[in-house]
Amino acid sequence: MKPLHYIAHLTAFFLLLLAFAACSKTDLPSNDQKQEVTFSSKTVQKNARDTDSFKSATLQADYALIGINSKLYKIPVYEIEGTTYSMSIKLDPGNYTLTKFLLMNSGTSASDTTDDVPVYALPMAGSDYAAFVEQPAGFSFSVNAMNKTEIPVEVLLFQPEDYQKFGFDFTVLPHTTIRRQLFSGRLLPNDLPSYTGSLYQSQPNGLQAEMPAIFRIEVYRNGTFVESFNNEDNLGQQALKVSYPDENGSIDQFRFDLFVYVRSGTGFAYRFIHSWEFSDDQLLQHSNDGIVHFVVGNAQDQQADYAFGPYLNLPESCTLVVDQGFAPGSLGSYFDGNVQDIPSVYKLSNGTYRYWCGTDSISINLGHPYNMNVFSSLSSNALPAYARHPGRWNEINWLFNHLDNYAFYDWDILQGAVWMILNDWSGTGHSGVSNANSLVVQMANTARAHADFIPGFGQKAAVIFIPQNTRHEEQTPKVQVVFTFIEI
Repeated sequence: MKPLHYIAHLTAFFLLLLAFAACSKTDLPSNDQKQEVTFSSKTVQKNARDTDSFKSATLQADYALIGINSKLYKIPVYEIEGTTYSMSIKLDPGNYTLTKFLLMNSGTSASDTTDDVPVYALPMAGSDYAAFVEQPAGFSFSVNAMNKTEIPVEVLLFQPEDYQKFGFDFTVLPHTTIRRQLFSGRLLPNDLPSYTGSLYQSQPNGLQAEMPAIFRIEVYRNGTFVESFNNEDNLGQQALKVSYPDENGSIDQFRFDLFVYVRSGTGFAYRFIHSWEFSDDQLLQHSNDGIVHFVVGNAQDQQADYAFGPYLNLPESCTLVVDQGFAPGSLGSYFDGNVQDIPSVYKLSNGTYRYWCGTDSISINLGHPYNMNVFSSLSSNALPAYARHPGRWNEINWLFNHLDNYAFYDWDILQGAVWMILNDWSGTGHSGVSNANSLVVQMANTARAHADFIPGFGQKAAVIFIPQNTRHEEQTPKVQVVFTFIEI
């Protein structure tokens, strides 16, 4: 039998040990103690069209889809000074892998997920866009039991047609159809030697009178830029695939802007040629091979789905001074005008030209220097809305290339015919122009039968002048539209 004092000492020892263990349990972490984790995200720029602000998106982010190991969390988000934060989630201390991160818009209703769409996303490791962020999805992070954890995540503005470039499968776009069209073009330069030193010289056959076109197509959906595609990497040798998102259950309006790599001043640049507009699943006219074929430089080409006239190497802008005399000017047109500040390499040179008035109800100040943007009538889609006149610039070009058909016209009759073609002029004379006579009506009506006319090499084409800072969508001119003619 143990003595009583021994048992007392042993009991005291166990009580002290229990007290120490209890104290240690309070101070040391437990595997069951969860810690708060939040995610903060900023956009990064992947090209010149992106911005570093969330305000660049047309939709706001309402919540985040966050993949952690094998679980997917749906977490509300909020924004502070350009950074988006997730509400915190609780995780056990330890190591984790971030497998997915998308910032989502909840659509028309937070309770209805059928129209939720990604607004920003973190590219997956190994994807095309992974190089634009420091840590693509698939990186590891640790949760510390003693401190709240914040995980910074870089995201890119998400475009539906780019889902594969983010490394996602099609399930990320349950409400969108990705549509595709193929394009191939040919270019017939009107001054082939001037293309020496261009990318065309590096094509397998070098410079030719007819060459595969190097071009880009900019895609707009409901008036908002979506993506740009080009075939520069293969020098125009392959058909260009253009992909674009069509949201299911709604009508989407699309515009494809075609820019072809051509001579521009002393160098080379992509210059606007044409716009195509269509909606939803409509396809542009295409050949049996499923490719939209176009040609620039020969509008009579029967093998092309779309044939455009010669490209004109025009300056993008110039100064135009309207002479004091008008109706008529000294050169036998509505007025004379002097163009200035144009380098000698362009098709339009400095000097005085005959000008015609393209609007019958808007004035232009005499003797005033105007900073003008310069447009080719062969690419009239580039003009602001009020001056675009689909088909009517073709009629103007036909009329001025066939004036020999009218033996007794003068400047007055020709100006009246122009107003009648472009403005549906009533025929009541004003601003120095007489009332319309039968010849004015005959010239206008005959020209209207040639809305598909495109002048060829050796013929004349109208060059149109629009004041600078005019927006593409403007419906009303602030200054009279004026034009002159040059030989192609």
